[in-house]
Amino acid sequence: MFKVEIKNLSISANLGITELERKKKQLLKVTLSFDYKVKDSLNLNSINNVKDYSAITKFLKTYIKESKSHTLEHLITKTSKALEKKFKIKNIKIKINKTAVAKKYGAESVSVSN
Repeated sequence: MFKVEIKNLSISANLGITELERKKKQLLKVTLSFDYKVKDSLNLNSINNVKDYSAITKFLKTYIKESKSHTLEHLITKTSKALEKKFKIKNIKIKINKTAVAKKYGAESVSVSN
């Protein structure tokens, strides 16, 4: 079994509870991790037999940028389901840090994860 982590991917998105908050893009730092298995008999040098991190990263960025979610909790839930369906990956963990909110409150980070 392999464990993959894409850490602190920068994504600007319109996210927030209030309409005013959603009008301005916010910088999010997204960390995604997941597990997957590959049969021992398969060639691990072939992209056809392993997960395409580039495709997953591009999908993640686009999905979050186009999301209509108001809360991080909703965004994480919807994103996890979309990734699982599209890429057939399991044990998906997503952490999203709202960096601007953290600075506003004098915190190092404000994040939500599943």
